[in-house]
Amino acid sequence: MKTSVIIPTYNRAHLLPRAVQSIPRAVDAEIIIIDDASTDDTHAVVTALQHEDARIRFVPLSENRGVNYARNRGIEIATSEWIQLLDSDDAFVPGGAERVGVYLDTTTDANVVGFMTLREVNGVMEPRGYRVGQEWKTARPTYEDIALKRNIRGDVHYAIRRSVFAARHFFEDTRGFETEFFALIAKQGARFLYVNETVDQRYSGTDYHLSDEPFKKYPRAFACGYKRFVLAHKTLLQAHPGTLRHYYLRIAKCLLATGNPLGVWWALKGALIRTTS
Repeated sequence: MKTSVIIPTYNRAHLLPRAVQSIPRAVDAEIIIIDDASTDDTHAVVTALQHEDARIRFVPLSENRGVNYARNRGIEIATSEWIQLLDSDDAFVPGGAERVGVYLDTTTDANVVGFMTLREVNGVMEPRGYRVGQEWKTARPTYEDIALKRNIRGDVHYAIRRSVFAARHFFEDTRGFETEFFALIAKQGARFLYVNETVDQRYSGTDYHLSDEPFKKYPRAFACGYKRFVLAHKTLLQAHPGTLRHYYLRIAKCLLATGNPLGVWWALKGALIRTTS
């Protein structure tokens, strides 16, 4: 089955070939590279890659708007039933892209399929993703599992049916915080399937311009995103005061960085009162 692999990038010309070339030519895919207004030689690198691989589509943006904005522009032009997300500093492991295809070919009752990843930590490769024990093949998480990130440790490689995006795209103001998107579509009825297969690798020691703790750079936007998340899942979070407190404290941290003492007071009050009542 043909899939669309969306690769947002910003000033990662030196890493793009690794990401693109990790998708074997035998894999039926359109590769959509969205350049978030890079200032390096990304355009020249992609042009060279296109000469080698006709599957590549390239969309340069005129303004840097963040990873979610770039993803959404790729989603808008994707033509395949399934859309995969691959950051430009990541790459499929050998056989990973093919394993994704096997599951997508046979999956009929899920809108979102998540796969395991590897993360390089201090030179050691650690498994990340959805874990429910030592031995399992597939799992079907609930809305609560997704919103609370229950059993999820670190990064997940996602494939998402294009129909999911008909009513909901990634929130662009936060430049990240994908949990907000996945929790909302789970609440709205999206069916998730997690697969205990490692398909891609996340590298350390690279420049995370797009998504490395972006709340430090855009605290006001993330305060709005976290508040929006709390309000959208208020009933669920009230039953899990520790998680609710976590988000109120994050809101407070962001508002503190913006110099908003009244907002900080409101968030700390929420963390204290609403999680101890």
